[in-house]
Amino acid sequence: MATSQEHIIRLEIPSEIQLIYVLDAVVSEILREMEFDDEAVEQANLAVIEAGTNAILHGNSSDPNKRVYFQFLVGEDKLTVIVKDEGEGFNPDLVPNPLDLENLLSTSGRGIFLMRTFMDEVNYSENGTKVQMVKYKFNENK
Repeated sequence: MATSQEHIIRLEIPSEIQLIYVLDAVVSEILREMEFDDEAVEQANLAVIEAGTNAILHGNSSDPNKRVYFQFLVGEDKLTVIVKDEGEGFNPDLVPNPLDLENLLSTSGRGIFLMRTFMDEVNYSENGTKVQMVKYKFNENK
């Protein structure tokens, strides 16, 4: 439930990878307005771009007739980002660990790892078609 301090920004794009630059601009601007430091801006930006890229390429199979939906919940001390695609879904726990020796040279499979590394919370729902990520403004652990 949104508090009076929280604002919601919504963005919807077709599943076309060349539109990913829109996320870069939107996320960077939101985080700078929230006065996140440069490192946090870079981390959250990369995580959101990875989530958007995964939604376009894997969730929606780059089908331009399918959409990717973004919600940015701007709070006083945190940014919550929700990314939803129109795909079949997946189980994120079955994605191989990119740090395992047999996966180190793989050209894909790092997105979920990066999202979990750079955001303070990452949770999947709706059969893996929806991911919610949180970046706290002040987090001693990251």
